[in-house]
Amino acid sequence: MICSTNAIVLNNTKFSDSSLICNLYSKDYGKLSIIAKGVRKLKNLNGAILQPLNHIHLIYYYKSKRNIQTYKEASIVQKYDNIANNYEKIILSSVMLDIINYSSIEDNPCNIIFRLINKSLEKINSSNSANIVYYFIFFNIQLLIYLGYKPLIKKCYNCNQILKTGFFNHASGQLECSKCTNSKTKINYDSIQLIDQLFNTHIDKIDRLFKLDENALKNINKYFFHYILHHIPNMKKSKAYMNYNQKI
Repeated sequence: MICSTNAIVLNNTKFSDSSLICNLYSKDYGKLSIIAKGVRKLKNLNGAILQPLNHIHLIYYYKSKRNIQTYKEASIVQKYDNIANNYEKIILSSVMLDIINYSSIEDNPCNIIFRLINKSLEKINSSNSANIVYYFIFFNIQLLIYLGYKPLIKKCYNCNQILKTGFFNHASGQLECSKCTNSKTKINYDSIQLIDQLFNTHIDKIDRLFKLDENALKNINKYFFHYILHHIPNMKKSKAYMNYNQKI
């Protein structure tokens, strides 16, 4: 059976001297793995189409008993050229794609997830470097909500005390007050407020939110780094993610 769908290329790996195996997140079928035979040959332009971050229209041969489907052809829907020319944008976008790749959404098609990935990449691609981290945090929050991992932000997980400063419990994956915690991973009040706002903010309105200083943003990113590792432990396999942790 021949299937077609729009998809974001998550990653690819060399299968042979001439072929690639690609992982994608598609609009209609969720996560897909395909083998693209012959695309690494010099005269074959399909290899460029199947590069990570590309938004493509994919046509492939589907067999229900196969985990890896067979590539037929594809065309570019959208390229994020500004991401490719900016190191920080490349890092954040690569981490986003790895979070999708390693999360438990296999064979779970969801137009919401596809639109979240695509819209987040569009915003990172078009925004100046000062704002891209807000879109990255927004992406993390919205994906975690969809996966059922929405963090409890405003109250202590143990005693329900309203938090002015939170501490991340690495065992429970939740925030605690100073009386309940032994953790040194601290989340300050402004960071808690921004995260709370991002729960209910449309991505097109993020530029209107109040801005935090660099240390506060690093604070939030550290929190989500630990929170995502707690709920998606396979992220330890992501070199981009672990390198990003060293950066923040």
